[in-house]
Amino acid sequence: MLQIKICGITTEDYLIKLINHNITWAGFVFYEKSVRNVQLDQSNLFRISKNKIGRVALFVNPKDKFLENVVKTMKPDLIQLHGSEDIERCSDIRKKFGIPVMKALHIRDQSSFETALRYENFVDRLLFDAKLTNEKLKGKKTETLNWNLMKNYKGNKEWMLAGGLNHHNILDALKLSGAKSVDISSGVESKPGIKSNLLLNKLIDKVKKNLAN
Repeated sequence: MLQIKICGITTEDYLIKLINHNITWAGFVFYEKSVRNVQLDQSNLFRISKNKIGRVALFVNPKDKFLENVVKTMKPDLIQLHGSEDIERCSDIRKKFGIPVMKALHIRDQSSFETALRYENFVDRLLFDAKLTNEKLKGKKTETLNWNLMKNYKGNKEWMLAGGLNHHNILDALKLSGAKSVDISSGVESKPGIKSNLLLNKLIDKVKKNLAN
């Protein structure tokens, strides 16, 4: 079964829709430069989602104290590291907080998978994404990856495909990459940081029809 993560959740209404649609993961961004940044005082988001959907806390080069505050308040199921965290840092966070870690890696070409292999023993999942840019931080739609490259990953870790996915290209992305798990953010937004019910429904309908065939 395809796992879907919708990232950048900031409102209770949209979170409830994800739960009702049986979406696998909800991603919460803890990075102040992002238009999708959430605050720790948005406690209803964490209360509503508890035990109802997988909860991912996304960080970019976080300090330990900030991680401690988020983990204590939110109790995420998965920590996503989306910055320049090296192997040692990923391993340290994983051991210190006892929560599975997913490291985002920017896939440019075949050599990127050599980096992925080096992370394998120190994280629980990998996320293959387009390059993190200032435009992406502002919430603008990003370029897609070369999905054919994903088949060259020879590692053993579960991995998630990200980067410009939406209802227009999701089926091609799944077919060409072989992905069993996807991460979508701007692809279900009407404008930067604003999630769209219509685009979410279109995405889900497209995936369901494909699975039924």
